[in-house]
Amino acid sequence: MRLSGQLMFLVLSCWALQAFASNEIATVLSKSEQGNWRAQFSATQPVQQIAFQRSPDSSRIKRWKARSPEFEILRINNEFEAVRRIDGQPFTAVEFDLTPTYIALPKDYAPFSPFSDGGMLVHSGRFFACAERCVDATNQWQFTVRAPKGDNIIVGGVVHFNEVSWLEHDSGQNIYVGKGEPIADHHFISLIDSQLPPALKALMAQKLPKIVAYFAEKMPALTYRPSLFASYSTTDDGSYGHQGGTLPGQIFMHWYGKQAIAGLDEHNTFWFFAHEIAHLYQGPAGTIEPLTDAWVHEGTAELFAGIAYAEINGSAQLFQSKLFQSKLATATADCLRSVATQPNYHQVALANTRVHYSCGLLIVTALHHELTQRDSDIFQLWQAFNHAVAKGKPATATTFAEVSKPLLSEASFLKLTAFAHNAEINAQQYLQDLATRIPPAVSR
Repeated sequence: MRLSGQLMFLVLSCWALQAFASNEIATVLSKSEQGNWRAQFSATQPVQQIAFQRSPDSSRIKRWKARSPEFEILRINNEFEAVRRIDGQPFTAVEFDLTPTYIALPKDYAPFSPFSDGGMLVHSGRFFACAERCVDATNQWQFTVRAPKGDNIIVGGVVHFNEVSWLEHDSGQNIYVGKGEPIADHHFISLIDSQLPPALKALMAQKLPKIVAYFAEKMPALTYRPSLFASYSTTDDGSYGHQGGTLPGQIFMHWYGKQAIAGLDEHNTFWFFAHEIAHLYQGPAGTIEPLTDAWVHEGTAELFAGIAYAEINGSAQLFQSKLFQSKLATATADCLRSVATQPNYHQVALANTRVHYSCGLLIVTALHHELTQRDSDIFQLWQAFNHAVAKGKPATATTFAEVSKPLLSEASFLKLTAFAHNAEINAQQYLQDLATRIPPAVSR
C-alpha cells in the first residue's frame, strides 16, 4: 500500500509531534557566519525551569552566557544544572551564547572538539534538556542544527546543508559542522584533521583496518560503516592531552595542545585506537548503564585492545607482550591502591571512574586466563553476554556474571557473582586474589 505525499506528510508530522511531546523541549544549535555558537531551548508550554539531562559538573554556569539578563543557570541540589528566570516567573524559551572550545568533562564527552581548520565536532548529548526535570524514561530529544552557507553538517554519516532537524535519542551522537568533507573507504567514513602528524595519519591508515579485520573475525561483523572523527586543537594555557570515545556508529578522537601530538608513541596510540574500536564490536552488551558496572565494558575493551595488539604485532601469546605486561602491571597496582582504604568498590568507582579501566582490566584478564585453561576465552564469554542481552537480559555486571557459569569453575563463578551483585563485598580481598591468579610474568 502506498500513501499519497500529502497523507505521508501528515503521518510523519503527527509522529514527530508525539515524540516531541514526550520531552516538550526543543533544542536549536546554531553557528553564525562569524563562527559564534548559540543554543536555544523552547518549551511547548510555560515552565518554571529547563533542566539539563547531563550535568557532570557546573561548567555551564561559567561557559554559557544567557542572551537575556533575566535568566541564570543554577546547580540544583548538587545534582543537575537548570536554567530559571531570576524573578521566578514561568517562560517558554531561552537562548545562550556558548564557549566553543574543548573542555574535559568528568564522566562525559566534551561538548566541543575543534578541528584546526575551524570545523567543529559537537556532542549532542550536552544539549539535551527537559521541562522541569529529566527523568530516567526521557530518551528522545527534538534537535536542530543550523550552519552558515558553505559549511557541511554531518549527522549519522550524511551531509546536510544550512539546517537539519531530527529526533535524537539515548546518549546522542557527535555532529560535525565545518567545511571538511568526509572520505568513505571500505572500513570507515572518516574526517581526519589535516594538522595531525603524518606519522599519526599513517598509523590510522595502516593499523585501523587491521584492528577492524581482527575484531570482525572474533566478534559478529558490523552491519554498517562507522564514522571516524580525529581532530586537533591548540591551547593557550599549555595544557595538552587527548580523549577518545565511541557513540553508536562513531569513533572519535581529539588531541589538544602541541605536546599531545609531539613524539606520539606508536604502541600506546595503537592501544588507544584498539580500545575504542573494541567498544563498537561489544554490541548491545556494551551499552551498560549502571556507572558502578562500567568495569565490565571498559575492562573488556582494554583486554580486547591488548589481545589485538599482541596478535597483530606478532606476539604469539598475550602474556608475552611487553606492552600488555606493562599495562596490566600498572593497572593492577592502581586498582589495588584504589581499594586499599575503601573495600567497597561501588564507593571507590563513584569517586574515581578510572578504576573501571584498571580494576576492569585486572578482573577480565584473570577471567580470560582461566577461560583459556578451560578451552574458552574472553571473546566466547562476551558473545554469551551479548546473546543474553539480545534476549532481553539487562546489560549489567550481574548478567555478565550469570552467563559465565558454564565457562568458569564454580569457585570463580561464585566469587564473580558476589562481586557483581553485592556492593558490600570486600573488593580488596577479591581483587588481590585475582592478581595472584595471573601469570607471574605479568603481575610482577
